[in-house]
Amino acid sequence: MPLYPVNLKVDGRHCTVIGGGRVALRKVESLLECGAEVKLVTPFIDEGFEALHGRFEHVARPYRWGDLEGSFLVIAATDDNTTNRAVEEEARARHLLLNVVDKPEQCNFFVPATIRRGELMLTMSTGGELPALAKRLRLQLEEEFPQEWSQALVLLGKARRRVLAQFRDERRKQECLGELAGLDLVGVLKAGGDIAAQAEIDRCISRYLA
Repeated sequence: MPLYPVNLKVDGRHCTVIGGGRVALRKVESLLECGAEVKLVTPFIDEGFEALHGRFEHVARPYRWGDLEGSFLVIAATDDNTTNRAVEEEARARHLLLNVVDKPEQCNFFVPATIRRGELMLTMSTGGELPALAKRLRLQLEEEFPQEWSQALVLLGKARRRVLAQFRDERRKQECLGELAGLDLVGVLKAGGDIAAQAEIDRCISRYLA
């Protein structure tokens, strides 16, 4: 059955991660980056968590039933199958979003390989079949979408708001937005920076205002 693609807002949401290794660290980092309130349940944590001191709640003991109460999303990132099964049982009883790392049959959602360029986000998923392939595709796309895409999107967002405010004719508005989306702003940014990119946008808009 095909998966339904969705991007979740976890800002201010209570998310629980079970496990304290490197994988759990990556999960906690990504949740915090998106504004989640994270509880980590594990007796021992990787030294890498020191850089996140004070940013998450640490329950320093093994998982037990009830730890998922109030959670919006749960990630089980342990290498203990018994613990993972217990987490799965509670998550399903509470109808929570659950990802058990490297156990697709126990998940009701998968975390895709992700590329972020500011507000631009590209994701790749193999539906849990082969995460290594999603990682490989991510590495390929990182070369195709350099960091300049972040600034390009900022400039285009401002341009869109300008077009929506200034254009009355719907056809010309849509044509202008379509041409803006087709501009090679990344190339312009690399060659001439923000000023050159803004000039390219201004020329595009002025052609439709004339």
